[in-house]
Amino acid sequence: MNEASYKKFFRAPTSADKLDLFQTLSDLNEINPDLAFALLKIVHAELSAAQGEDSAYKQYAKTIAFLRHRRGEMLRYVSDIWDAERTAELPDWLKDGVIK
Repeated sequence: MNEASYKKFFRAPTSADKLDLFQTLSDLNEINPDLAFALLKIVHAELSAAQGEDSAYKQYAKTIAFLRHRRGEMLRYVSDIWDAERTAELPDWLKDGVIK
């Protein structure tokens, strides 16, 4: 292995890399709803912050479509947690994302 090959192990994963991991784990039936939620939330945040590329948006949409058609119960779980987090009030000691 040359030096360039080693460097790929130390680069930050892209949104597409994370979605590839999601798909691989799903194909192997090794993904659980909590891991699905965590990966999708991270990718969603990256794409919302405009850090993603167009192909990552398409891959994200395909992942959601896959869940809808093949793993509906997992998508409902992820959606329910997501909605619960959005409606939850911040504690008094955390306002506007700042610890007080």
